[in-house]
Amino acid sequence: HKHKKEATMQIFVRRTDGELVTLDVTETQSVACIREQACVDADVDDLRLVCNGVDLDDNELIVDAVTDQGTVDALLRLRGGGGKKRKKKNYTKPKRIKHKHKNVKMATLKFYKVDGSGKIQRLRKSCTHPMCGPGIFMANHYDREYCGKCHMTYKYDAKDKKPAQ
Repeated sequence: HKHKKEATMQIFVRRTDGELVTLDVTETQSVACIREQACVDADVDDLRLVCNGVDLDDNELIVDAVTDQGTVDALLRLRGGGGKKRKKKNYTKPKRIKHKHKNVKMATLKFYKVDGSGKIQRLRKSCTHPMCGPGIFMANHYDREYCGKCHMTYKYDAKDKKPAQ
């Protein structure tokens, strides 16, 4: 019986160094054969074979992937990819609701008191620091008086609730 000669086809491979190589391949060869022949200086696994913008798979037959007289580009794989993918955090407690500023109308009235004869009396202590002056009042806390501008603090005595410097 006669041996049937396998049909061969000619393809061009552009290697990573830019050189165009002509290869004669049979229709039964897989893409992995081209990969080994196209490899110049890089590792065989780092090589990507691309024909007409499509990545070629190793176990794919050359006939299915490349046309006769077609060009295959041998490219190097891009390393990287950011490592491990981060898992989305799953919070168990709901977010804390931030304090909303309440706008109090005529809030400055709580700093002064007008007596029966029309005399104005200041209810809060003024800050004595030279940076502040008489217009800046100190905040009354349960254990101290505090200036919000210069951060000066007077702590109260434990027994008689009077400011002790």
